[in-house]
Amino acid sequence: MLQSNRETLEPIIATIRRRKGKTTLVKVKGHSGITGNEEADKLAAKGADQPHQQEVDIRVLNKVKVKGAELSCMTQALLYAGIRREKAGKTPPRRKATAGLDAARYAAKEKAGLTPKDETIWKSTRAKSVPNNRQKEFLWKLAHDALKCGSFWEGKPGCEHMVNCPSCEVTETAEHTLTNCRSSGQETIWKLVNKMCEERNIPWSHPDIGTITSCGIPCVKNGETGKIRTGASRLRTILIAQSAHLIWKLRCEWRMGHRGDPAKVHTKRKIHNRWVDMINRTIRFDIMAAKSKNPIRGAPRPATALHTWINTLQDDSILEDIIAGKRWRVDGVLVGILARKNEGNQARPRERPPRAESHTTDQMMVRRCA
Repeated sequence: MLQSNRETLEPIIATIRRRKGKTTLVKVKGHSGITGNEEADKLAAKGADQPHQQEVDIRVLNKVKVKGAELSCMTQALLYAGIRREKAGKTPPRRKATAGLDAARYAAKEKAGLTPKDETIWKSTRAKSVPNNRQKEFLWKLAHDALKCGSFWEGKPGCEHMVNCPSCEVTETAEHTLTNCRSSGQETIWKLVNKMCEERNIPWSHPDIGTITSCGIPCVKNGETGKIRTGASRLRTILIAQSAHLIWKLRCEWRMGHRGDPAKVHTKRKIHNRWVDMINRTIRFDIMAAKSKNPIRGAPRPATALHTWINTLQDDSILEDIIAGKRWRVDGVLVGILARKNEGNQARPRERPPRAESHTTDQMMVRRCA
């Protein structure tokens, strides 16, 4: 069976197949005084009121299990989903992926009282609120603990220097880079995220690896009604996903580009300005995508964009004018956190790169052939 609710339907069909008599299904109108329907409603209400979930054995015996599919009702997507499900059932779970899922589940339970299933966590890494595909891929690798750092480089000739963090002198891991490292810029970036969350009254604490992995799950609730605040949850997802990805990029620039030279660590001013520039570009694209005449895949609705960025800009009237159709361009600095400037330093003229030496036509042809 390839339906999304197959876990419920398979035991029901198996129970029917075990009966020797003929079974007929009849659709009846709900809440119309029919005895069987009313008794079923009472049992459902009784089960919902129980303080603890009752474990029900819904295992299906192989001899009564429904196998195969009706080809006339199949589509390519359904068949592909069935093939993936069969392969997943035969593939043992990865130890690191299981640990990543457990960390994400614990963080979601601690922050919002939710206990998401594995499928929900995997889907959250591809949520529409995650800005782009690079960050979705980053979250997916983070959940699998598949980022290339630390123990990944052990035993590889010439890469022994990549195992430990040069600043902290500990084995480098994704969690260390994103939450503890002194040279990755994480401290500066998470302080900026905290400041922006305070503007929207979003609960915030220093994140751990599970918080980052599960950032796509809406978990910001209204304190009075207990309902999910859609705009605030979307803003939290964007801030965490983009900030974590920026920290990882800064780490790669320093470790790969500068070979972990302590003298070439990114300054706090540069980290601050890159984060502000990234958020400005995100706001600009988000607002213009919401108001685009041509439909853009994954673009938010105008009301969603308004509820996401309200009370975070220097001037909220810009956002309201665009949503109302009074303004069509978004220029300049938008986010309410300003970029830092050099204090007491004058702008230096750019140095021109040295001129390349002239080469004869024959020398150029030899290079091309080589």
